[in-house]
Amino acid sequence: MLEGWKDYFLLVGSAAAALIGLLFVVVTLTAGRELGTVERGQKLYMTPIVFSLAAIVLLSGIAMAPMPPALFAGASGLIGLIGVIAQCRIALGLRKVAPDHTTTFDVTWYGVVPAITYAAQLVAAGVQLARPCAWALAALSAIVMVELLIAIHNAWDLVTYLAPRTDKPNELR
Repeated sequence: MLEGWKDYFLLVGSAAAALIGLLFVVVTLTAGRELGTVERGQKLYMTPIVFSLAAIVLLSGIAMAPMPPALFAGASGLIGLIGVIAQCRIALGLRKVAPDHTTTFDVTWYGVVPAITYAAQLVAAGVQLARPCAWALAALSAIVMVELLIAIHNAWDLVTYLAPRTDKPNELR
């Protein structure tokens, strides 16, 4: 079932794993900031990014393992279901914890959009792969790429927010 797709999942999983490593560097950018703000920000903003990247690494590892197609479909669907629940909780948490500081942009990109992709993964993997459907694996692969791009977008958004700022507008940051 996964013949011809293993290299793809190896590439996507490796990219996600490398980005998780780079997020450790992002944590160092928070040095010197108020501890309470940093902890809340990491929980609300860093956690969804790491969750998404870790889900991609896990799914890619499962895709590389020799297993029956039904087990792969079930594991992929389960990751999608957990992703929907987690991202909905994150969207609600962003709204509840910091309603004055959280924008619709944050709720959308850190919670709603990833939840939609995980719902699509649940349908493509959990339902269509289990049938089996000819287009399901291609759809799952596209969804995983979209999840990776969303995580990259969110990581970039977070890093540009955390990056040290200068008071002089003409200086390079």
